Amino acid sequence: MPTTDTRRWYALALLCVAGFMVILDAQIVLLALPSIADGLGLSADGAQWVMSAYLLSFGGLLLLGGRTADLLGRRRVFMTGTLLFGLSSLLCGLAWTPGVLVAARAVQGVSAAIMAPSALSLLVSTFDEGRERNKALAVWSGSGGFGATAALLIGGPLTGTLGWQWVFFLNVPVAALLLALTPLLLRESRTDARARSFDPAGALTATAALVACVYAVVEAPGAGWLSARTTGLLAASVLLAVVFVRIESRAAARSCRCACCAPGR
Repeated sequence: MPTTDTRRWYALALLCVAGFMVILDAQIVLLALPSIADGLGLSADGAQWVMSAYLLSFGGLLLLGGRTADLLGRRRVFMTGTLLFGLSSLLCGLAWTPGVLVAARAVQGVSAAIMAPSALSLLVSTFDEGRERNKALAVWSGSGGFGATAALLIGGPLTGTLGWQWVFFLNVPVAALLLALTPLLLRESRTDARARSFDPAGALTATAALVACVYAVVEAPGAGWLSARTTGLLAASVLLAVVFVRIESRAAARSCRCACCAPGR
């Protein structure tokens, strides 16, 4: 049940900071890419993967992250995502090779896919339906837009003054503060739905299809659009998309428990 004490507004501030951090991190790296490429010796294609690794894992696993939060406990999953986000941000800043940075960015995307939907679920469970919840949702959405704007304002000066590593180190103390305050301000909650099932196969195949497609397009100018590598990756992307559709159609059939689908109908 939504809490009625005054802490809910502090809880909203905490959730807004989390949403702000996720959007900020998605955008601020764009301004630091030239410095990252110079520092780690990245090619233009490699620098693109610093962005793509985050966005693909974030977008591909967003629905699974929300479902996990609903079933396992929203506060618990939010804290897990926040911890993972802080650790992966630290690893990004300490990255000594391009491969380490891209891998850490992918983990950042996974953790953001856990944090964002669980934060939204916590907000909904904290505020009563109606005017109060609508106000909270508006504030939370605005924090994300502010994060995108702030990234453009501070990304350049931060990179030029302290170095590109600090666009990642910036997340670490914020994540630590969120972890410290979450148990004090947010209550645990989870869904009461009877269908307690995950769909990791669907999420993973969708993400893999996107990764294969984007990798093929990024590498095609160098390898050739008709090369075996490019056509193989595009074919793998299509195949994974077909597998995803097949998985989702079976999942929908399994989840249907209505009378019209009962045996003998």
